[in-house]
Amino acid sequence: MMSITEYARPCKTIKNARFGLVQSGCDKDKVMANTKGSYDLWGKSGGDTIKRDVSARSADAYQSHNDERNQTAPDVEERGQWGSKAEFVLSCIGLSVGLGNVWRFPYLAYKNGGAAFLIAYLVLQLLIGKPMYFMELVMGQFSGKGPTGVWEMNPSAKGIGIAMVIISLDVAIYYNVIMAYTLFYFFSSMQAVLPWTKCKEEWIALGCVEQRRKAPPFCTLNATINEMMSECACTKNETIDSLLTVNCTNLTYTGLPKSSAEFFFNEEVIQRSAGLEPENMGAPLWKLSLCLLLSWIVVVLCLIKGVKSSGKVVYFTATFPYIVLLILLVRGALLDGAIDGVKFFIIPEWSKLLDIEVWVAAAGQMFFSLSVSFGGILMFGSYNKFNNNVYGDALLISVMDLVTSIIAGFVIFTTFGGMAKTIGANVTDVAEAGYGLAFVAYPEALSNFPLPQLWSVIFFFMLFTLGLDSEFGLMETVLTCIQDEFPHLRKYKSWLCVGLGAGCYFLALPCVCPGGDYVVTLMNDFGADFSVLVVACFECIAVMWVYGVMRFMKDIEFMLGSKPHVWPYWVFCWAVASPFLIGAMFIYRMVKFTPPTYPNKMAYPVFAQILGWVLAAVVIIPIPAWFFYILLKTPGSLTERFRKIFNPTPKWGPADRAESYRVSPKDYPMKGNVNPGFSQ
Repeated sequence: MMSITEYARPCKTIKNARFGLVQSGCDKDKVMANTKGSYDLWGKSGGDTIKRDVSARSADAYQSHNDERNQTAPDVEERGQWGSKAEFVLSCIGLSVGLGNVWRFPYLAYKNGGAAFLIAYLVLQLLIGKPMYFMELVMGQFSGKGPTGVWEMNPSAKGIGIAMVIISLDVAIYYNVIMAYTLFYFFSSMQAVLPWTKCKEEWIALGCVEQRRKAPPFCTLNATINEMMSECACTKNETIDSLLTVNCTNLTYTGLPKSSAEFFFNEEVIQRSAGLEPENMGAPLWKLSLCLLLSWIVVVLCLIKGVKSSGKVVYFTATFPYIVLLILLVRGALLDGAIDGVKFFIIPEWSKLLDIEVWVAAAGQMFFSLSVSFGGILMFGSYNKFNNNVYGDALLISVMDLVTSIIAGFVIFTTFGGMAKTIGANVTDVAEAGYGLAFVAYPEALSNFPLPQLWSVIFFFMLFTLGLDSEFGLMETVLTCIQDEFPHLRKYKSWLCVGLGAGCYFLALPCVCPGGDYVVTLMNDFGADFSVLVVACFECIAVMWVYGVMRFMKDIEFMLGSKPHVWPYWVFCWAVASPFLIGAMFIYRMVKFTPPTYPNKMAYPVFAQILGWVLAAVVIIPIPAWFFYILLKTPGSLTERFRKIFNPTPKWGPADRAESYRVSPKDYPMKGNVNPGFSQ
């Protein structure tokens, strides 16, 4: 198939006008357009010869139309591009592969049936994750615009881009708090005795043990049974204990013992209070505040020049974690009992596949991990070269995300298997949920390694670099959207980055108060985890149902030169599977909604839940608000308004070869339906 450039050779230039073609040096009133062997945007490639009469009026109308699209202020800086393909791929991997791959994926897999969860995760990746990842990369690369500017393709849906920016800002604020935890542990590891291996005096009465172990069974009045047990606990009944013929162990706590690592995290690092109430929130903790400040300084310095600076940093931050994970995997696999942890991780409970909670958990992890509908993927794609093979990139990056999650799972559970064997407990007794896996259970496991200080420093530095890549993507999404909406600010990008970083630091200070852990939970559950399903569903509908799935496919063909392999699969996922499955999961989450709870299982107070719903509303409301704003602002009858706001604006088009793109469907009759109700 001939290229567009080759097709244009008979004349000096060629402009695909809205109502025809204009060729300089040709008869402007009667233009013969021979498309044989050329790329036909609205029909098939090659094979047909189309002849049309194009009036001067049509040509002039298009010239005005095209000028409107391409006009830029003389003092506006260019957006810039990646320095190399490697920078783009590593940045995308860094965005998708984050802290959640280390603590969230392994625990969810263990909790939800091991390999059964993995199967659910794979199915949802094929039906939602990979298609949406590919879709967002295409949107960004084709248009060269960020999450807000890309909606020139469907002006009514710009609120979706605004919602993406708010989600990214919300996650960027609390995500850096978790990175501050890693820095706290990083510096705490540089001590002769690791601080989470020793119980403070005040912790002992609360049940602190320096080595996690099973609580011994209570002694009985049967002397033979007592002697058969290597250790038994006092019953705390003076009458029974006085009759015992063996020495009983006097437990200073009730219930299960807690490790010194758990006390260190809750009482020393975050100093968790009793609740979210004003009297329990407290003031920012100075150690965590300094760690948070350092984390924001590192992020800002790496982003000060935009993708030109962050693209260089990812060569280290995106590759270093893999080196550490592989080293820890080998170390964990050599531990006695490692196979017990692996069994907990991969042996499937097939009945779990029938539990919808498993599928919802897998979907939540997929969105959290791939960062779909957060805006970062779209933003990274917008800095690509126009003809970059984004199809292969999308497949590679999504596969790397899955592989990393699985590797992290083996790293975590081989280590836990070894620890469980050492202390004579089950893997279930050492596994923790959420933060606990990264900041309680694994630090405790590291303390059993030779040279524990060295391993701890390496592990927590790896966690920080994992989080750093994701933070780059979140912050760059916000910065890109601001600069796309206000291009004259691009020349102040460094100051803009510093200002945004400073603002986010102060907004994050409530998260490093004694009650800050509960604030982080609110920001995650309502501002990201719940809201992203709404944004993703509307995103699919706005692109594939309104803009048109086949029109979108034609854009891919224009950009890459051919349709993606197995293109009916992509069409099915984009237009049917993704929107319906995401919508179903959102409805299920609404029906089965339970408010977040404190560690004692009590629900958050009503005022805190209201704050959470307000945050969710701040994320979601821009979608309908922008729709009604643009509908009311657009002149004409109601039908004309809908037609205008559902059709691309004059500014929509490819980031490159734009003069070869704008051909009207009236000139090239389309085979099939692409939004016939809204065709111009």
